[in-house]
Amino acid sequence: MSILLVNCIDPVEPEFEFKEGLVFIEGIATTVKGGSFVIINKSTIEFGINKTKFEKGASVSFINSVSGEVINLTEVEGAYVPSVEFKANIGEQWQLQVTLLDGTQYHSQPERILQPVPITNIKATYDPELQFNDGTNSFEPGHTISLTFNDPIENENYYYWTFKSFEKLVVCQTCFDGIYRNETCQQTNVATPDYFNYLCDQECWLIRLPESISIFDDKFSNGKTTTDLEVAKIPLYTKNNILVEIQQLSLTPDAYEYYKVLKDLVDNNSGFNAPPPAALIGNMYNPNDTDDFVFGRFTAAATTSADIFIERGDIPEKELDPQRTLSIEPTFQSPYPPPATTQAACNEERFRTAIKPAAWTN
Repeated sequence: MSILLVNCIDPVEPEFEFKEGLVFIEGIATTVKGGSFVIINKSTIEFGINKTKFEKGASVSFINSVSGEVINLTEVEGAYVPSVEFKANIGEQWQLQVTLLDGTQYHSQPERILQPVPITNIKATYDPELQFNDGTNSFEPGHTISLTFNDPIENENYYYWTFKSFEKLVVCQTCFDGIYRNETCQQTNVATPDYFNYLCDQECWLIRLPESISIFDDKFSNGKTTTDLEVAKIPLYTKNNILVEIQQLSLTPDAYEYYKVLKDLVDNNSGFNAPPPAALIGNMYNPNDTDDFVFGRFTAAATTSADIFIERGDIPEKELDPQRTLSIEPTFQSPYPPPATTQAACNEERFRTAIKPAAWTN
């Protein structure tokens, strides 16, 4: 198995017994700013339910295998990310190094960044029956995002699409049965409403990430123009206007085969957030213990991006996450402990930013 882990060409999906302490690492280094991240989870069993939990306190770095340059990543909510200015370059070779809080180390095999493929057009199409929700036994509305690109004829090409969507936030904190003080919700001896909303202290955007995987290979379309290929679904969680930033990654064959297997697992297991029903071994390994298997993969990929701004205020269908009526804490003759406030900070997180997206339209 140690030989398999280090030299494997095809990803391995062995049957395994879910138990506590299994390590899952997913990392991507891209050629666009803000597109790189690493997620480290450990398996846990809570009240008999299999779960994965984000592993805090790790030391995480991207290493340039040729120059030796080290890019240290910072822990944010649910992920580790490099500085906002970091981007890899075409032809470079990168690898991932992780040291957990308990000292356990994991490395990846180096991966070279291929040539990117430009996106020539992006389109959003509204669908009142975008996807079926088994839980509610009903269809949910939203937009499909489709792309057009010219596939190069010189090589086989493998594609992976991900995205970020940005929605303007008004409320940055909601406290239930309490008040907001010292950047946390606190209980008080004075009776409160069911909740208080605290408005963002500056412009702020909610970030959403995909819940499924979109991949494609050019086996039957090599050298041709691929037109209006659906690459993402954007459910109508709210009717706020939304900016969708699509990233198109050019993968190596090994990376594509890994994500192909992962896509089957995700599609058959209710999305990214569910614990996997099987282990998926990629290009990660423990350099100090060949019997310690880490699941997941590090991918370095050339990336092109395209943005589309969607106005959603006139859509007749109901939004999936109806917004609560605003309930603002009183600041004049407040019965609550000082200092009374109506605002909360827009802290930089993986799912929130105060940095205005370049393509945002007011």
